[in-house]
Formats: sequence, C-alpha cells, structure tokens
Amino acid sequence: MNEPWGISGPDFIKLYIALLVAVALTRAILTAVARHRAKQVSTPYAGTPTVYQCAYLAGGPDRVTDTAIATLVERGQLRVSSRSLTWTGPIPADPFERAVAASAQRGTTTASIRSSMRNSDLMRAFATDLENRGLITTAPGVRQAKTIGFLLQLVVFVVGLARLVNGAMLGRSIGYLAGLLVLAGFLTVAALVGRNKAGRWQPTTTGNQVLGQARSYGAPGVALPYGALLAGAAGAVALGGLAMYPDDELSSALMPPVTRSSWSSGSSCSSGSSCGGGGGCGGGGGCGG
Repeated sequence: MNEPWGISGPDFIKLYIALLVAVALTRAILTAVARHRAKQVSTPYAGTPTVYQCAYLAGGPDRVTDTAIATLVERGQLRVSSRSLTWTGPIPADPFERAVAASAQRGTTTASIRSSMRNSDLMRAFATDLENRGLITTAPGVRQAKTIGFLLQLVVFVVGLARLVNGAMLGRSIGYLAGLLVLAGFLTVAALVGRNKAGRWQPTTTGNQVLGQARSYGAPGVALPYGALLAGAAGAVALGGLAMYPDDELSSALMPPVTRSSWSSGSSCSSGSSCGGGGGCGGGGGCGG
C-alpha cells in the first residue's frame, strides 16, 4: 500500500475535518455541562445584598473597585484631574473605600488602583465570603473541562502536523491539509486561552437571581427592599460600569484605556460594559444593604 499511513489524501482530509468538528462539539458540550453544574447552587440568599456584592456579581473585582472610586468621587473625597485621582478627604470607614483612599494618597489612576485591588487580600476575602453565601462559585469543573478540550484540540493539531510533514517528505500535495492545519492551530490557541481564563469564578443561580432583582428595581409592579441604596453614582457604576457614572465628563476621565479584564470564567469586561452570567447592568441604579 503506497498511501501514507494507509489512508489516501482525500480520505484523510475528510477524516481530519470530521475530527475538527467532533472535537469542537466535544469542547462545547463539556464546557456547557461543567458550567451548568457549577451554577446549580440552590441555597437561598437571605437579606439585601450590598452595593459591593452587586458590583462583584455584575463585573468582578474591577467593578468593585470602580464602585468604590465612584462613591468617593461623588462625595468629593477623590479629586479627578486629567485621568489622575488624588485623595482629598478624611479616611473612610468602608474597607474598599479605605483601600482606594490609600492608593490615591499621592495621585494615581483607575487602572493602577484596579491592579492593586484585583488580587489583594481584601478582594480575595470578599470573594470567599460571596462563595460561602452561595452567590459565586470558582467552578473548578469548568477549568477541568476546558483542559480536556484543549488537550483533544492539541492532539488533532499534532496529528495534522505529522501528516503534513510526512506528505511533504513524500512529495504529495498538501495544500488542503495546510489550510486545515492553520484552522486547527487557531482552534488550539483559542482552546488554550479559554482554558487559562477558566475556573476563576462565576455567578451561581442564586447570584444571578440576586443580580436580576437588582436590575428589576424600579420597574412597573416591582417592589424590592433596596430603597435609597439603589440611588446615586455607586449604584449606577456597580451595575453599569464607569460609563454609567452620572456625570459624562467625570465618566470619561475615570475610565481607563480599554483592556481585557481578568474576572469571570472565560469572559472579559470593559469598565463600561455589563458582565456576569445571567446578570447585567442597569444605568439607573445599584443595590445595597
């Protein structure tokens, strides 16, 4: 038999396309199942969430930091000048606001404060508390599923590469396979990126319900106990990001350059977008306790 690996070129192309499709479907199914299982936390949430809890559910650590910044700017305790933030008031009692104040003592930027707060002990402890309350989950199963998906994708890429090299050495036509290999390489890189982002945290079913209630506040026929704590810049930013700060000029000055965020499993958010599985952002308010 003269065919490489005992398979003709056209037959291998058909087989390779089938492998690419099968692995893509397998990756999608594994991830969907893992995410579904991770969200199934039925523990009811008692009480009213704070504005910072809502901010974390809507946009992760960076949204919490943005909410604290918005609160202090609205109070006049944080001065904004050409994207630079400078502390001007007494040290606040809230731990997030106090951390922002400490970062802004000598002047800084929103991006810099986000960076210092993102993996701080304070933020990690806050995330742990949210997980204990059943509002978020670190979803380790999602990372495992994406790791399996990446390994499968890598195997398909390596098989295609080996066939390509073998065919080239034998002087066979490899044009179609080369094109498919480019696609396989792209899918492999995408799978690796998704795997590296996965498993951080995501809202549970309970967390999504809490965030959904916050968004519903003020709708006709909806009476929720969030009251006055749904008003002001803090609430708007908690659910809608810095783009929803009531003052357009300050909103523009506060927003850092658009970058890929590190929060959430496999997702990214900018300061002006809504995030969170099933939750979202509303420009008109936040929530608090």
